[in-house]
Amino acid sequence: MSYSSTNELAHGAKLKDALEFASLLGYRYDGILKSDEVGPISCLSWFEEKDYCSWCGVELAIYEHKSTVTVETQTPTSRSYFDLEHQNKTIRLFRKHFGGTFTTAEGKGRYLRPGSGPPTSTASGCHLAFQRFGSNLITGHVYYMYRNFTGPKPFKLHGIHVINKFNPWHISNNLLLPFLVAIVEDYWKSTYVALLRYSKKKEAILRTGRLTPEQLAAVSEQRTTIEQAFAETLSFQRISSTCKHFAALDSKLDFAGTLRKPYRRRKVSLYDSLEEMTKLRHEIIHRAELSPRVTDDYLVTLVNDLEVAIVRCYRQLTKIYGWAYDKGWYTGRLPTYSAEPDAPVGAPRP
Repeated sequence: MSYSSTNELAHGAKLKDALEFASLLGYRYDGILKSDEVGPISCLSWFEEKDYCSWCGVELAIYEHKSTVTVETQTPTSRSYFDLEHQNKTIRLFRKHFGGTFTTAEGKGRYLRPGSGPPTSTASGCHLAFQRFGSNLITGHVYYMYRNFTGPKPFKLHGIHVINKFNPWHISNNLLLPFLVAIVEDYWKSTYVALLRYSKKKEAILRTGRLTPEQLAAVSEQRTTIEQAFAETLSFQRISSTCKHFAALDSKLDFAGTLRKPYRRRKVSLYDSLEEMTKLRHEIIHRAELSPRVTDDYLVTLVNDLEVAIVRCYRQLTKIYGWAYDKGWYTGRLPTYSAEPDAPVGAPRP
C-alpha cells in the first residue's frame, strides 16, 4: 500500500519547466523510465537526512502525454510524517504555480492526511536504525533460504571437521555469521548515535573520547557528524560492551537486564547467545578458521534470537521515552535442516 497523487498541469505548462521546479523543491534526478503507454517518464526522488526527517523519502514522476504534463508522487506506508508533509507541499506548489487539477488517495482536490503528529528527531533516528536492522535480517533470511550449490553428488556433512571445512554449505554458514554480527553492530551503533545527538549528557560523554585527525577532518568537511565519529571509537560488537555504552548514556537503558530475562525456559539467555555469536565471529575473522559449531540448526536459532533480542530492546526504548512502537517488518520462520553426519546438506527434516 502507498500514498499517491496525480497533478495534471494546466494547458501550456512545459515539461522542462516542471522538471526545473521539481529541482527547486529539492528533488534529485534519478533517470528515465520508458513507457509504451505515455512515453518517457522522468523519475526523481527527495530524501531529507537532517534530523532523521525522512524514513523513505518521496518518489516523483513527470511526463507529457497528449500535450498535458502530469506530475505523480508516491510514498510507501512506512513513510515518515515529514515525507508526507513534503509530498503534500509538492502537490500544493505544483497546483499553485502551474494550475490544473490534482487527485490523491484521499480524493480529487484533497491532500493526504498524516495518521499522527511528527515524532521527535531521537525517535526517528532510533526507528530508522530498527527498520534497517529488520531489512538486513530479511536479507540474511533470503540468502539462507535460497542458497544452492551444484556438484556431481549431494554434499554431505561428516563427523570429521577437517572434511566439513571444505564443504560449500559449511563455508556458507561461516560466511553468513559475520554478516549477522555486522547488522547487529550497525543497529547498536546507529541507535547510540541517534540518542547521543540529542542527549543532555552529550558534552560530558564526548569529553571521554579522543578523535583521530582523520575523524576530525571528516567532521570539519561535513562528511560525518561528531556523534558518528565518536561512536566509531567505541566497540559495539560484544553485547557486554554495548550495554555499558547505553547505560552510561542513560541509566534507564538496562539492555543487559532485558536480554538476561528468561526466554522459552532456556538455560542460555539471549545475552549469552549474542556474546557467543561474537566470539565465533572473531574465530572466523581473526584466525581464518571455520567453526564446526556454525551448523544450519545453529543459524536458525541465532537468527530467531537476534530478532527477539533487538525487538525486546527497541520495545524498552519506546516504553522508556514514550514513543510509538512500530515494527513494520516481518521475517517469517526459517526452515530447519538436518545436521546429522552423512545426511545430505539442505535436506529438510521429515
